[in-house]
Amino acid sequence: MSVALRLSLEQVSAAILLLDAEEKRQLKERLPLLLAFSPDEIEDIGWLRQSESAFSFWDDPAEDIYNDLIPTRQHEE
Repeated sequence: MSVALRLSLEQVSAAILLLDAEEKRQLKERLPLLLAFSPDEIEDIGWLRQSESAFSFWDDPAEDIYNDLIPTRQHEE
């Protein structure tokens, strides 16, 4: 006898929010395989991960004062 578990997108999203940091890290690594990404898509993700460190200089908390200068839809309304 097989049992199929069917969760809605909302249920999956809620479950992900309940994961701790280590579990989220593991899920992030497994997600491309779970979603059956093509080899090209997996390679693209690898390149994106590789390039993330190139923008680490923008992680300066002192620069956060400029965030209010960036227009968003919320400010436009």
